Amino acid sequence: MVYTILKLVKHIRRRRRLGVLSMLTVLLASVICNAATFYLFETPVKPGLTLSDSFWYSIISITTIGYGDYHATTLGSRIGTVIFVVFFGLVAFTTTAGMLIDWIVDLRVKEQSGMSSIQAKDHLLIINFPNESRVRQIIEEFLSDETHKRDEIIIVADNVNSIPFANTNVSFVRGSPLEEDTYRRALITKASKVIVLSTSYDDPSSDSVVASVASIVHYLNPSVRIVAECLNPYHKLLFGNITELSLVYTLHMANNLLVQETQDPGVTALTQAITSNLIQGTLASTEIDLPVEKEVSYQQVAVALLREDVNLVGVIRDKEVHFSFNDIDLWEGDRLVYISSERHPWSALQAII
Repeated sequence: MVYTILKLVKHIRRRRRLGVLSMLTVLLASVICNAATFYLFETPVKPGLTLSDSFWYSIISITTIGYGDYHATTLGSRIGTVIFVVFFGLVAFTTTAGMLIDWIVDLRVKEQSGMSSIQAKDHLLIINFPNESRVRQIIEEFLSDETHKRDEIIIVADNVNSIPFANTNVSFVRGSPLEEDTYRRALITKASKVIVLSTSYDDPSSDSVVASVASIVHYLNPSVRIVAECLNPYHKLLFGNITELSLVYTLHMANNLLVQETQDPGVTALTQAITSNLIQGTLASTEIDLPVEKEVSYQQVAVALLREDVNLVGVIRDKEVHFSFNDIDLWEGDRLVYISSERHPWSALQAII
């Protein structure tokens, strides 16, 4: 009989959903039956015993807590305890607990291996995993900003089996960045921002892969903002005319900075300060998204903003950067780049001007 019960338990655990329901049913029936037999046989010798006391005894016995405030004294209640607690109740309880633990462990394993279902909205998608230190730094930098510290991040990659660091904001989807199903699991249609990293600085085909990924992302979600890493500025044409795309030439910028620091010491320290959310006083940008009601030069704008510790450093108009403010006026659609301790919407900056 014991062998039969163990064989049945093993079969039930393999069919988890049905097994949990079956064991919960057996567990509930064991509690009710044991409570009924305990109440029936113990009431004559314990006049003050209530039905709730019997259920309390049954639950405590099956869960193996056993406070000792109630115990079976009659033959009938003892037989009921052996049948409904020992044979059925304990087996059902331990089997259910085991299946729940298995389920939790499986969920954790799936999460770590990038195969679990994910729930997210307005999240950041980081595509490709060149190495741990780069991805970790990007995540820390992104989440250090007050406006994004609770944002969810999903990493998409196929060259790692799991993410080698833990962060409650970060989920992992394992799959090819060139396959649509991967992006379906990464909820691309609900993402608000995408960063596409190079596969490797040593990979000559990296820019081609990044361009292909950017095209797929744009096709699946035309409105999502894409920031893509490009190793060679001459490969810009690979990205075609993807709207909502910004290219960052990381190696080119690093080389320029090396030369700048050689010629003008101190440039690196300033650049590191104004390009990090971890340091107070960082670069930010704001688009003029409201109609400009009066003619105002950017020279006047720069002076007015500086009084409020907002340092205007450049204006981007039609993808062209302007550093001189003498000969251009405020236009709707311009993007202001400035240094400040916090980000400001255009409505707030307009009030200053």
